[in-house]
Amino acid sequence: MKIIEQIGFSSVLFDTLFGLILFFCLDSFLDIRGFTPFVFYIFSVIILVHWWLIFKSADDAFGEEVSDSALDLLFGVVYVIFIEYIILDAKAFDMAGATLFLLALLFLDLAWALAWRYIGQWESKDKKKIASMEKELSNNIWVDLMIIPLFVFLFLLAPYLPDIAYLIIFIVLYLLFVISTFRHRIIDLKIF
Repeated sequence: MKIIEQIGFSSVLFDTLFGLILFFCLDSFLDIRGFTPFVFYIFSVIILVHWWLIFKSADDAFGEEVSDSALDLLFGVVYVIFIEYIILDAKAFDMAGATLFLLALLFLDLAWALAWRYIGQWESKDKKKIASMEKELSNNIWVDLMIIPLFVFLFLLAPYLPDIAYLIIFIVLYLLFVISTFRHRIIDLKIF
């Protein structure tokens, strides 16, 4: 018999961590000077909220399958650390640094999805649920594999692009990622 409090720990921990990061981000808005740095910082907060939604959707899709996993907890802590570094680099207006940590986050997400898709053991015996979880993991892998090369290319172009061009490309690429997470049901939130 599983202890409910232990299973809920992971979700509560990550809700608290994401909430704390968001809280401290709101305080930093006053420190940002200039239009481009301000837009980049605002967008880093959008990245934070997007990943929070991904975490919540994963909790809904996989439930106890991943929430009682020590490896999943470790992955989650590293996700949060990378997200925090994206925010910190955005505050310092280091777009290349933030892109590097976003790439680390995407590679980590790819490793997580590959581990659960091909190595992880499902506790459920419900074939329909297992097929649904494996489909979501396959979608996650596909989306990560689609977006990672685009951000690698952007990172390599960083020295040659003016700040505003880099910012626009970064935002467009990340919005493509957001749309893909909704389109491929990684996030099950309805727009309306």
